[in-house]
Amino acid sequence: MARHSKIQKQVLSLYKEFLKVTKEQPGFKEYIRNEFRKNAAMPRADSIKIEYLLRRGWRQLEMLKTSSVSGAGVFEKDSPNSSQNDSKESSTVKDKK
Repeated sequence: MARHSKIQKQVLSLYKEFLKVTKEQPGFKEYIRNEFRKNAAMPRADSIKIEYLLRRGWRQLEMLKTSSVSGAGVFEKDSPNSSQNDSKESSTVKDKK
């Protein structure tokens, strides 16, 4: 098994924590998986962006851990060659509470 660098271990730790926290919340698991996969191809040399994404991820995780979170939404910009001009909501999830 290959050894992981320090930053790779931090990313894996963050991913595991997200999965633990969102275990009982439907819809979050797929979003988390997609976000991590989307950024997996980032070059290792881009360490500043990787560290930024890690800090952002830990902040988002802390927000999810608070009991006041009742849902989450993601807004994405349309691509320039798309016929729609408005932002679209790709995911909205509510707690079971």
